[in-house]
Amino acid sequence: MSDIDLMLDEENELTFQLNIEGSRPAEAKCRLRIDKSDLSLVLEAEQHSDGEVVVVVPPLKNIISEGNYNLELEVIVDDKYFTPLQLTANFEKSVKVEATSKVKRKKSKTSVSSSLVESKRKNKTPVRVKNSKQKNESKVDNNITDNDIMRIIAALQRGVK
Repeated sequence: MSDIDLMLDEENELTFQLNIEGSRPAEAKCRLRIDKSDLSLVLEAEQHSDGEVVVVVPPLKNIISEGNYNLELEVIVDDKYFTPLQLTANFEKSVKVEATSKVKRKKSKTSVSSSLVESKRKNKTPVRVKNSKQKNESKVDNNITDNDIMRIIAALQRGVK
């Protein structure tokens, strides 16, 4: 279990209370070290009044992956090195929700139908239109004259009314 949870894709600010005791006053330098088996990052701390130390952890999403990392607050006073605080931090991505639209188009099926049309010609030979389901074209057995076409149109108009 981790001591603190930090966001990988957001800036995190950590504040520590630091007390330094000694025989003479000295300037202290503080930094935060983030460790994992094959990686170490060191972030410089800013000191504020009343012994508070602030470390700003920038977004690290492109540097480290999600998981647990060891944190150590390092303090250097004069030439002496101290590690007064050790923590485990769980770095995780903040929750993001994304939605995209996906359009599926229905494929319309093309259907073609035809019916048999007969018309008597002067020479008593019927004109036949063949049924064609694959093409939207009609095939005619014999030659048709302009008068035949006009009679067919007139017969169709009478049937439509």
